[in-house]
Amino acid sequence: MEFDPTFTFSNLLTTGSYAVALGCVIYTWFATRRSNVDARFKIGSDRMNDLDKRIQAAEQKLSTMPEKDDIHSLQLLLTEMGGELKAVRTSIRAIAESQTRLEHISSRHEDYLREKT
Repeated sequence: MEFDPTFTFSNLLTTGSYAVALGCVIYTWFATRRSNVDARFKIGSDRMNDLDKRIQAAEQKLSTMPEKDDIHSLQLLLTEMGGELKAVRTSIRAIAESQTRLEHISSRHEDYLREKT
């Protein structure tokens, strides 16, 4: 078969069919590529939304947690309360000793009154 450089209807029809076939291939390639890209963008968008929700939840939790200054002020208050508890313990010990002396005096009075009768 030899190449015929003349322009005929047969050559035009053959060239047209090749052009249509090539156009279909190109269209199909872009159409399927576009749907694949859309699906990948949807998956990526869903992942970004999930990550955004997780970041917002973490920020919410962190915003309600005490900060360094809050912890330090609590530590100072606990230290102060420890000192006050030592003072209270000393006072209670003194009251207990006083109560013991009063019980001893009271028991001596009871003994005296029993012996007198």
